[in-house]
Amino acid sequence: MEVIKNKSFYLRRNSKLIGYISVGEIEKFRNYYEDIKKYAIGKNPVWDSYIADLRKEGYVNYILDVVAKRIADSGFDGFFLDTLDSYKLAVKPEEYVEFERAEVELIKNLRARYPDKLIILNRGEEILERVHNLINGVVAESLFRGLGKEREYGEVTEEERGYLLKYLSRAKSYGLPVVVIDYADPKDRKLAKELVSKIKALGFIPYVADRELSRIGHSECDLIPRRVILLYDSSVFKVRQVADVNRLIQMPLEYLGFIPEIYDVNEELPEVYPEAGYLGVVSMGISHRSVNLDRWLLKAKEEGLRLFFIEDFPFSNDEVFKSFGLKVERNRDVDPSGFRVKSFYEGAGFEVPLILRYTDRLIKPIAGKALVVAQNSLGQEHVPFALTNWGGYAVDGSLLNDEELWVYNPFEIFRMVFLKDPFPALDVTTENGRRILTAHIDGDAFFGNAEFSPNRNLGEVIRDEVIKAYGIPHTVSLIEADVAPYGLYPDRSEKLRAIAKSIFSLPNVEPASHSFSHPFTWQTDRYSEKKLQYGYNLPVKGYSFDPVREIKGSVEFINQLLEETGKKVKVFQWTGSCDPDGEEVELTYKLGIFNVNGGDTTVTEAEPFLRNISPMGVNFGPYFQVYAPIQNENVYTNLWTGPFWGYMNVIQTFKLTDKPYRLKPISIYYHFYSAQKQASLNALKRVYEYALSERTNPMFLSEFAAQVLDFRETALLKEGNGFRIKNSGHLRTLRVDRSMGYPDLRKSKGVIGFYERGNDIYVNLDGTGNYYLEFTKEKVNWFNLEETNGQVESAKRENGRIHLAIRAYVPLEVKLDTGPCNVSINGKRLPSGLQTYKGGYRAEIEAVCHY
Repeated sequence: MEVIKNKSFYLRRNSKLIGYISVGEIEKFRNYYEDIKKYAIGKNPVWDSYIADLRKEGYVNYILDVVAKRIADSGFDGFFLDTLDSYKLAVKPEEYVEFERAEVELIKNLRARYPDKLIILNRGEEILERVHNLINGVVAESLFRGLGKEREYGEVTEEERGYLLKYLSRAKSYGLPVVVIDYADPKDRKLAKELVSKIKALGFIPYVADRELSRIGHSECDLIPRRVILLYDSSVFKVRQVADVNRLIQMPLEYLGFIPEIYDVNEELPEVYPEAGYLGVVSMGISHRSVNLDRWLLKAKEEGLRLFFIEDFPFSNDEVFKSFGLKVERNRDVDPSGFRVKSFYEGAGFEVPLILRYTDRLIKPIAGKALVVAQNSLGQEHVPFALTNWGGYAVDGSLLNDEELWVYNPFEIFRMVFLKDPFPALDVTTENGRRILTAHIDGDAFFGNAEFSPNRNLGEVIRDEVIKAYGIPHTVSLIEADVAPYGLYPDRSEKLRAIAKSIFSLPNVEPASHSFSHPFTWQTDRYSEKKLQYGYNLPVKGYSFDPVREIKGSVEFINQLLEETGKKVKVFQWTGSCDPDGEEVELTYKLGIFNVNGGDTTVTEAEPFLRNISPMGVNFGPYFQVYAPIQNENVYTNLWTGPFWGYMNVIQTFKLTDKPYRLKPISIYYHFYSAQKQASLNALKRVYEYALSERTNPMFLSEFAAQVLDFRETALLKEGNGFRIKNSGHLRTLRVDRSMGYPDLRKSKGVIGFYERGNDIYVNLDGTGNYYLEFTKEKVNWFNLEETNGQVESAKRENGRIHLAIRAYVPLEVKLDTGPCNVSINGKRLPSGLQTYKGGYRAEIEAVCHY
């Protein structure tokens, strides 16, 4: 719950969180066990717990005053009351009525204290008549299959089922939703799905769990597994931001719609299985070998995950190869030139030709599809690249060479490995048919003056010639030590703070922090200060690096500076190497601000390789560092050594990350020192002019960061003939291959239109966070908002009437097809067909559609 609380600044929950209360049993593992064990009157040997005496006022008060209060205070939406019938294990039947009376009073008190919370009972048939108007739902276990006395899986008798059905029917007659939980071995997914169908057919909400209730089970909506574990080795890569799986593997997976999660093989690895959303595992660059890692990989394989090994197998012994159906033999030919490629899959030469490295270990899969087959001069065969029934592998330079260049197209290879059935890919490059455009400024050199106009501060130049001139949203950061009276330039502090306020007061500026002292690395324990060109941070007198001071302290300083503007810091922009650890990233979450910067997207015509395109960021458990979409002018000017017009080359990056795959939004990212020289300022203006000449949707950096985080939180489910998509409403674009068909705009919900681009269709969502998408072979004649440079503020669809409120940061542009609908914008009726609208910054679109 703490993680959800830390994410609450952007996370909008579309579902309810219910807190568990064991009413009738006292469980040893609870942290309050010692407080209530005195109320035990018997034992439940199946669950190794004690029966509680509900007749005792002290026990009931503890449940209300402590347990329920903790749940409510933690932000849960309600209470799940379990073990209501456990008293029958400890007392005589003539005493039952006393416990039933106590349960009724407990529920009445709970409802009185929390009138807006949900109350759900597990069973409780003896008291239903007296509390049905106080509760919100009923759960019952074991309708078709349950657990025996030894917690073994087994069939429920007809007699037991008949009794339970009568109770559940009674509950439904009161208008209460009924959830039925049955039990099945998690390995038997076929049986679980059969149980779901049987329960649903009776009109109940189905859920099939394992006996420990420790895993996510099965329900009528099938979660589409999209999470892919990327294994890295911290003994090889001290900082996970430079791990090869992050730099090279993550981005293509993200483009395909998967959610990569990085984990260190030297730490505990997560439990993975499809119902929890996990699809696969990629391993690369692993030096650490262990039996525990072997077991984890084999368990992932057993659970049905797809595993793909790149450049090496992280196995501790040859027996593991056998478990994966791989034959291993020694290469008896010691002559490296003796290797020749015997056959290979079409498509080799994507970035470099296929040239295999010599290996002393030859691999052959017992079954599968060999994509590359080699043979040595002695006739021994080697299959360095193959797809198998559990995933596949690519070693010895058959997919990626030593210079990190791709032999085969990774988008196509990963599609073959991981994509069984097509699904809509979430997209953070585009909104409402337009490429997203952001601009953000790091606070470096804010204190300085322009060389070509020595009396003008760099902040003033950027304010007047850039931020005001190009009216798109800007995220602007400061370094506290540069402007504070106790910082590096106390004699200029008053003027600098005044300039900063004038910038933050502009309507197209959102404030950000660039730290207190600009750390050049955030991992001071991993680097010697002497080896760093500028030390750990700026030379603030008497100061030693403190991450809390850097993050929390600087945010508080800027917020005080902002008091007159009514704004607050929205973003923390990482500094230097942009290599925070998990605790530092988590701190930004606790402050309720987005964290951005890092990555190294610098692809140009001189270096047109995928290795130069970074992923969206990097995860630290549940928290995520959002990378800058595209790098800044410091990189394009060779670390500010020249040419100082070099930032113009970022236009090449914009183009190369747009085609053949749209991989990034347009991101204008620079420092205040871009105003230091005329050449760099002119280059910056050229970049703005190019960006504004494109069809873009400008937004603040915080809005883009929210989309990236939403990408990782979105649930995608198969439902009926289509897909159910649930998220926080920040990410509003899905991308589908044209082979899936066209969005059925009449049957879909929360879908306001789509935009066609080559072989891709970009589906526009209304931002409500709950969508249903269905496809049709032919286009449906219906209202279609194809594109706009604004964002949807509100949306409503009811009985053939559609209302959209759109606002834009720049003069509004809208392109739509009226279909069979009568459409008006701001009260003005549009002609039928494909129409464009320009003007103003807001639009109220009304469509009355006829079926």
